[in-house]
Amino acid sequence: MRNSNEKPVLKRIAIKAECCFTTPALIGSGLSENTDNDILRDKNDNAFLPGSTVAGVLKETVSDARMLFGEGNISPLWVFDAELIDSNDRAAEVIELDGVELDKVNKTAIDSKKYDYEAIETGSKFTLRLLLTIREKKSAEDFEDSLINIISALKSGYVAFGAKTRRGFGTVECNSAVKREFDLANGNIKELNDWIDFEWDTGSWKNVDGGTFFDKSEAITAKLSLTGSIMIRDTRNIYDDLPSNGTVPDYKHISSNGKPVIFGTSWAGAFRSGLYRLLESAYPGKAKKYLDSVFGYVYKKKEDGKEESEPSEIIFDSSFLKKSNPRENGYRSVTRVKIDRFTGGAADSALFTEMPWYGGETTLRIRYTKGREDIRELILLGLDGLNKGIIQIGGESSVGRGFFEVIEVSGAAGSVDGPKLELKTALENFKIGGVQE
Repeated sequence: MRNSNEKPVLKRIAIKAECCFTTPALIGSGLSENTDNDILRDKNDNAFLPGSTVAGVLKETVSDARMLFGEGNISPLWVFDAELIDSNDRAAEVIELDGVELDKVNKTAIDSKKYDYEAIETGSKFTLRLLLTIREKKSAEDFEDSLINIISALKSGYVAFGAKTRRGFGTVECNSAVKREFDLANGNIKELNDWIDFEWDTGSWKNVDGGTFFDKSEAITAKLSLTGSIMIRDTRNIYDDLPSNGTVPDYKHISSNGKPVIFGTSWAGAFRSGLYRLLESAYPGKAKKYLDSVFGYVYKKKEDGKEESEPSEIIFDSSFLKKSNPRENGYRSVTRVKIDRFTGGAADSALFTEMPWYGGETTLRIRYTKGREDIRELILLGLDGLNKGIIQIGGESSVGRGFFEVIEVSGAAGSVDGPKLELKTALENFKIGGVQE
């Protein structure tokens, strides 16, 4: 029997999708020369997005398109590597980010749990190039529909590439996609010549419209107002957005591509810590097991030292802070000093300047596994804790930073638009799923 890949080509479809990263992307190389986890680079030392990464994500995200990625045969869909560029068409900027694991009870850093990693900066642009080869008439329609559904998924805003995608990294925005088709059946000489002369940057392209994408998650979106200031330290970008007097702060609230941000890692850590404190009092000895099952975990086995892990069933998107009052909101330079508690005077070498972000609003989108009502209730409980000041974001909460007011909560399956939801107000009404006994 002849292999399906030896059959004559009936049709080829080429697609270009113009995309960009709306949050930093962690396309890791597995190396640790510059940081604990370096990004993947090409021979010119520039970051790029490998086709294998794109194919793997699309295969898992669009379930009805798996047939395009090969099932015992060579994949009929070719996915090309993508060059990453910035807004000025130069090589995409690579930044360094810090991370630390915090104690779930008191939010202090755990020893030896500090790490750093490289990321591709927010706003980096790339062109996804897909080429579909069709060899059988019976599969042509299904193949084409699945290809269009992939584009629909890319346009949905729910696709992300790289690591920590369940914490808001690597999210992709695709505003436009175009295609060219080549009908090569029945000795079509003109189409064959067009294919022979095909180049990605020339020719007549048509817009790609339609398609369906059914996300596997449900979403809750909260509009939040920062009641004071917030500080998640970023020592890399302290020269951005400096005050007119040119003072260089020792610390500055983190930003991405010049915009103040709260990454999904910060949201997830704060919610997990706050919910643990709430639930442990109501369900002694059971809160950790339940929260591990929801937020994911990585354990190192004592017997062989190998790691056992489980992915999170909650996805926290990153949130960018916006000014609600241009005259009052934004970065401010603050000088502080540590006071000697015995003398009441300033401690030696303890004067420092920092630049928190004050006021403004942000939107937090949290997605969770569809059908898990207990997780939905858990998220609402967390938002209620945030609204009441039980959960704070970032550091320096002891001086009033990181407190938010929840203005509005909405949610519907696969959409940020939907019916307004009521915040959870009574802990006793919440039941830990599956571990009450």
